[in-house]
Amino acid sequence: MFDLLFVCTGNICRSPTAHLIAASRLPEDRFRVHSAGTYGLHGYPVEPAAARLLEKQGIACDAFAATRLDADLVEAADLVLTMTREHRTAVVTLAPRALPKTFTLREFARLVAGAEPADDPRDLVAVAAAQRGKVWSPPEQDDVADPYGFGASAYQRAYDDISEALARPLALLAGTTLGT
Repeated sequence: MFDLLFVCTGNICRSPTAHLIAASRLPEDRFRVHSAGTYGLHGYPVEPAAARLLEKQGIACDAFAATRLDADLVEAADLVLTMTREHRTAVVTLAPRALPKTFTLREFARLVAGAEPADDPRDLVAVAAAQRGKVWSPPEQDDVADPYGFGASAYQRAYDDISEALARPLALLAGTTLGT
């Protein structure tokens, strides 16, 4: 079982969006997909504006409950994808040995853009770690902006950024290429 953890601040907007999209696309017999927040609002549902966008795509949110990030979650994960560089720092500060498996979502997407599907998704994490420092991008392009409190267009932008960044990595993790 491959453990995929998404991290944001409150665990009610961005990380649950990524979590629920990924869970809807990855085989549940091979992947454990979950999320947490650095200041997780424990037990809270997905924020209604984010939930509406997910439900529009046929992704149910009713069973979701926010969780607070802790070292055990990070250490158990095979891959930690954060929404911002600040979240990535918080994860690695909490569990320093997690550095080789912790990336921002957009950073990971960029690092595996040229990769091939692997039999073991852990191999894809190793490919991304080996590419770190070789594929440059302006740092601000690694962050998915927090839509909380900024209206419907901000939620749509965050949803689109997350969905786009997940497309190829999810296909690669599942052992397929896009279009198959």
